[in-house]
Amino acid sequence: MVWFDPAGTAADDLAVEARLGAALPWSVRNQARMHGRNGDAPYASTLDAVAHWPETATAVVARWTPRGVELAAPWGLEDLLGLVLRPTPGFAPGTAKHGAFLQRAAAKRWQARWPRLVLHADPPARPVPPEE
Repeated sequence: MVWFDPAGTAADDLAVEARLGAALPWSVRNQARMHGRNGDAPYASTLDAVAHWPETATAVVARWTPRGVELAAPWGLEDLLGLVLRPTPGFAPGTAKHGAFLQRAAAKRWQARWPRLVLHADPPARPVPPEE
């Protein structure tokens, strides 16, 4: 679960993470402060933060709205649905973070869990514009 609250404190974040982390088996993070941990410039929004995640296929978020579930995927859904493991530009070959992309993929054992998963080295050329 992710959220974006630049006004909250680190203590607020820890309280939310503890409460939700106990109920859900997921990582829970305020994306407003993740740029510091990731060595990036400050993120402007949740979607901006998600665009900086290591893989295109995991850079997908959903939220409940009065109209139903709303998806946001800055790099599109094609890689997720097509079983393609591809780095985002910040984790591309030749970048300082490419090793982290490869280590994460190995640690998650995605290719063992999904044998048809294909690893692509090249990142996408540009983000997919959000639909209005």
